[in-house]
Amino acid sequence: MKALPALFHALCLALLGPAAQAQLQVQRLDGSTVTLDAAALAALPHEPVQAEAHGHRIEAQAVDLLQVLRAAGVVPPQQVRGAALRQVLLAGARDGYAAAFSWGELDPALGGRRVFLVTGGLRPDEGPLRLVVPADARPARWVRQLASLQLLAPPAPAPP
Repeated sequence: MKALPALFHALCLALLGPAAQAQLQVQRLDGSTVTLDAAALAALPHEPVQAEAHGHRIEAQAVDLLQVLRAAGVVPPQQVRGAALRQVLLAGARDGYAAAFSWGELDPALGGRRVFLVTGGLRPDEGPLRLVVPADARPARWVRQLASLQLLAPPAPAPP
């Protein structure tokens, strides 16, 4: 009986196409949420991305994650320092898988780690949205079926 919902979902994707299902929930630090649909994501500047994972080469047009965040009203700090260094972006998949990124590693002046959102050309088990981090040695943070981004601010550690 469990196969019936999965079959229904697969049928819907086949009829509507994966791009029609592409939407991303972005939760800001204040707790408010913005939904970026397929049209909003398609309007963002795309660039070619090439990466390899488990012997599979990915060549796709993708959006820099910082552009996605700006489109959702999440503006990276001008200078990442102090409390901003504790902020974490949690990328969540439909199946509950999650990976974290810090402002420090994403900031071009500090870590300069580029993370990309692939918005098309993905297999159904990968998309319709997928994060790709070409510089990571292992693709553990290449979140398939990306559904949400959540900005979190963990509390400062208590002084000893």
